[in-house]
Amino acid sequence: MMMPTIFNRAAQMLAKLALEPEWEARFEPNSYGFRPGRSCHDAIQAIYISINQKPKFVLDADIAKCFDRGRPFGCQMTRL
Repeated sequence: MMMPTIFNRAAQMLAKLALEPEWEARFEPNSYGFRPGRSCHDAIQAIYISINQKPKFVLDADIAKCFDRGRPFGCQMTRL
């Protein structure tokens, strides 16, 4: 009764060990979801550092008029 479970877990671990190094190299450095050695605390720390070190811009856009027939590109955006 335990043999299929052990076999399945061994197969899963072999697949993980084969695929993880290849995919880990392709991920963005700012990706934190479900990655080994990364946690939500790391993501929060990266956000905090980014907020304190980079300039901020706020985009305020009213896109309701963008979809009118008379003005397909009638959006007006204002930088604050």
